[in-house]
Amino acid sequence: MTDFKTIEERLAAYLDGEMTPEERATFEDEMEQDPSLAERAASWGQTDDLLQSLVPTPSETHVQSLMAANQPSEPRWAKRHIAAALMMFIVGGAGGYGLNVASTRDPQILVVQATIDAADAHRLFTAEVRHAVEVRADETEHLQTWLTKRMGREMTVPQLEDHGFNFVGGRMLPFEGKAAAQYMYETTEGERLTLFMARTEDEAQTSFRFLESDDLNTIRWQEGPWVFVVVAPVEREKLSPIATKMHDTLI
Repeated sequence: MTDFKTIEERLAAYLDGEMTPEERATFEDEMEQDPSLAERAASWGQTDDLLQSLVPTPSETHVQSLMAANQPSEPRWAKRHIAAALMMFIVGGAGGYGLNVASTRDPQILVVQATIDAADAHRLFTAEVRHAVEVRADETEHLQTWLTKRMGREMTVPQLEDHGFNFVGGRMLPFEGKAAAQYMYETTEGERLTLFMARTEDEAQTSFRFLESDDLNTIRWQEGPWVFVVVAPVEREKLSPIATKMHDTLI
């Protein structure tokens, strides 16, 4: 296990791909539990992307001369603070010179953000009585057609009656400037479960990943560019077969 002395060192190692798989998984779990940490990682990732796009790659000869002349200096995370300040200077002065800078968020950060958004949307809409969904279950065919057009993929509604959950309806949500979707289900006792679906910038195939918090449990997987997040206040043993049924229906 790497001995990181500060959160900045951990952020730098995460973004630079210098963590072990176990360290990376642990850090991503922490980001999913702490939105402010996820936002900080995203901001640092944007700083790197921006600087790479604005500063040309130096020649090998120039790099060697800089390395020979350079004395031992501050840790890498301190340099990142300088880079962040430089980015603020560049962006702050951009308006006066017509510079239009665009950056792309790290694909893994988007997956973490999708998980956070899924939990937030679950808490927000499952608390509603009359407006829990945008399109109710009695218009499922319309919902599927509408979301298929907006999402750019087949949007079949999984049926979970065998697991004690009846379909309530669904809605469209925003995610990173694109359409995302939420399906909602509930038991006869009123316990609610949601499925959040969003498109990311990177293709991947992942197995189920279980995440636990004080009041909600989630199972996430990715299929191509699509991330799916099942959220409910139920135990893992009950949530896993539900996620399997949803996966088999949607993939």
